[in-house]
Amino acid sequence: MIARLHNERTGYPTQKPEALLERILLASSNPGSLVADFFCGSGTFPLVAARHGRRYLACDATWRAVHTARVRLLAESRPFALWREAKSAIPCSPSSPSLLSSGTSVIINDAPELDYWEVDPDWDGKTFRSAAQARRPNRSAEIPLEIKLPVAGENIRIRAVTIDGKQIEMS
Repeated sequence: MIARLHNERTGYPTQKPEALLERILLASSNPGSLVADFFCGSGTFPLVAARHGRRYLACDATWRAVHTARVRLLAESRPFALWREAKSAIPCSPSSPSLLSSGTSVIINDAPELDYWEVDPDWDGKTFRSAAQARRPNRSAEIPLEIKLPVAGENIRIRAVTIDGKQIEMS
């Protein structure tokens, strides 16, 4: 169990301690190995795998698990890609914020309370490739509403998740 005041606690009911999963990972794989967790829950295993130079595949059937794992990986600033089955249910928000783009930064306006958001500066209409992210800090409630892009973009697309787990995508 994860202690109530421990920093790694996410509130996910079946979360395992990082130290336990780290011990399993180090004993059963080498750097660069591909490891998998098909019921990733809070995302502890992919997080530990990323920290130790393992490639990983993490899956789960629930939106809450995917969202929790994604937020944790974003906090670590580890690169990853997210795929989902087309039929999977992701709650979508009816509100649509507006975007301002200067080519090297994107500002989101009139946004609902966001948990995090990310930008693909060169959206191809099929695969979202996150180039920059902003997430709600753990200690304060203010999320950055401007993201500096590593490269100027022509066809910008954002993906955002509200604090209640609803997803927004817009160009």
